[in-house]
Amino acid sequence: MQTPQEAEKSRAFAYLQRTFPRARLLRIGIGILVLIAVAYFILYLGDIGVYNGAYAQGVFPRLLAGLPVTLELVGTVIPVGFCLGLFFGWARTSRSAFLRGVGATYVEFFRGMPPLALIFFSFLIATLALQQLTRDPFVIRNTSLWIGVLALGFHSGAYQAEIIRAGLLSVPTGQLEAADAIGMSRFQSTFRVVLPQAFRVSLPAIGNEFSSVIKDTSLLNLIGFYDLIQVAILNMYAGFAQYIYAPLILWIWIAVLYFIITFGVNRTVRAIENTFRVPGLEAAEL
Repeated sequence: MQTPQEAEKSRAFAYLQRTFPRARLLRIGIGILVLIAVAYFILYLGDIGVYNGAYAQGVFPRLLAGLPVTLELVGTVIPVGFCLGLFFGWARTSRSAFLRGVGATYVEFFRGMPPLALIFFSFLIATLALQQLTRDPFVIRNTSLWIGVLALGFHSGAYQAEIIRAGLLSVPTGQLEAADAIGMSRFQSTFRVVLPQAFRVSLPAIGNEFSSVIKDTSLLNLIGFYDLIQVAILNMYAGFAQYIYAPLILWIWIAVLYFIITFGVNRTVRAIENTFRVPGLEAAEL
């Protein structure tokens, strides 16, 4: 027979087990250990003269000048890529041979081109074309820069199209037949039956593609965007005169900032994934 105090402890322990499962506690513990290890490593670099805390603190605000541009690029490329991936992924599963051909051509072309080559080609072609339409250098430069951003979005969209196509094909055909049997049109069955299930299945892979495209936006500094990478490069050359290990500190900060952006997007995708989770069909949470 449990005493009231023991019963209260049992209820509290059961509540903690539901709220913080072992896997989550393990992740938290590993994260804390990693943070402690990183802190000690930074202190060690400072002791041997590699890491200069004063320089790191002084250069960080200057690096933040490129953060809004990086966030703007990420906020443009991800939606463009997702919309294109959704359309062409659907086109590749369409009954129309024409749409399937267009989708296959788009996917094969943009997946076969390096993103850097796409960015440069689109930037140069847009510059040459706009020179025939206007002599305003501001319009030419800014429009060409954003054409380069769209090129990166098209590249990401090709990968997302294949992810979404796989998600669409994962829905059993019997569900479409059932939708037809109850009088749903093709449009209704697509948006009410197929897409919600395909979206749930595709979310983990789409989140992985989002992580990749966030890092790919760093390529856009090569055509003139003043993003985190461009700011770091400019400060790196100036930092050599002050501190020989300036590049190390700069790129540590850049790595941390990109990690924060990627982690935030991944957690957002994970939250959406949990919202659409179907009890009994989810994988084990690690």
